[in-house]
Amino acid sequence: MERAWDAVWESLGIFKNESHSDDFDNRQDLKQRLHILAYLPIFAIGIFFSRKIYERTVAIPFCKFVMLSDGSERKPASRNPTLETFFLKVSKRPSNDQLDGLVKQTNLSIAFIRTWFRRKRNSNRPTDQKKFCEASWRFLFYTCLFTYGMSTLWKSSWFWDNQLCWENFGRQVLDHQTQVYYMLECSFYLSLLFSIMTDIKRKDFSEQLIHHAATLFLIVFSYIVTFVRIGTLVMAIHDISDIFLELGKCFHYIKRRTLADATFVVFAIVFLISRLVIYPFWVIHTSAIKSLEVTRLGFVYYFFNILLVILLCLHIFWASIIIKMACKMIAKGEVEKDDRSDTEEEDTDDESTEEKKDI
Repeated sequence: MERAWDAVWESLGIFKNESHSDDFDNRQDLKQRLHILAYLPIFAIGIFFSRKIYERTVAIPFCKFVMLSDGSERKPASRNPTLETFFLKVSKRPSNDQLDGLVKQTNLSIAFIRTWFRRKRNSNRPTDQKKFCEASWRFLFYTCLFTYGMSTLWKSSWFWDNQLCWENFGRQVLDHQTQVYYMLECSFYLSLLFSIMTDIKRKDFSEQLIHHAATLFLIVFSYIVTFVRIGTLVMAIHDISDIFLELGKCFHYIKRRTLADATFVVFAIVFLISRLVIYPFWVIHTSAIKSLEVTRLGFVYYFFNILLVILLCLHIFWASIIIKMACKMIAKGEVEKDDRSDTEEEDTDDESTEEKKDI
């Protein structure tokens, strides 16, 4: 088994041009890193349950204090086998022609049927309380991650001169603080993959899934092949904008419009600068250009930089959404709702009256 791993590392060019003693030390270091990675699922499960404890002890009591909706006031759709079958198998939003057909099948009014479908759709939507719990947890964790990461990076030489990311490449000592930073980031993104199926699903769900998976793989891969220094820069750049994104969501859910709009402005500026300026021209540049001036990395050079570019493409996609929202904000004076979000629909007085008549 060890010979198989040796062949893999040699083909990747990770241990090229090393003396026998250095080569042995590197392999021992690699085995230790792989051993630590084996504990990642346990750490991720721990973070997942920490989130549940936080929601029950902090987030939900706060939601009750500010009287944030938990969905208990929602009116349920009455039981109707015909409409339920149509909702599940045909469409959640029937057209006018389909509504006419349903009127003939059920002998109910169009207003009643429209109200029924609206309430049925609302029953599948996440409540404001659930949205706040998710956003506040991410805000808290991103803030802790970024604070800890910056306290580590501030003392590092490669933070001030990114070419030092490649100094003594293959023989760099991984200090305890950096290792903890890596494990926290890996565990957090792995916990997001655990919870993404139960978290709020938006229109960019696929992009989010790709982002979480690519980020997790990038972090683990950089940890294994000793791209740790450049990896810490990538993590810090991603965390800082996410702090303001989640904080803005929290203000939005508790109906603090002014604070939400102000936070969105800060988020948009930080996101565009950190992910479309600093990330490509500081991180990708040193990874793709400056690294070649110091060492030859073989296959890992191309693979790692491809992953960085994939993340950049996702940044451009989200930047287009942010810019559209910013333009609407300038035109109307306030931030419109996130196009990815699913907003609850309300019954009109006329529809409620018609429903009572049909009942």
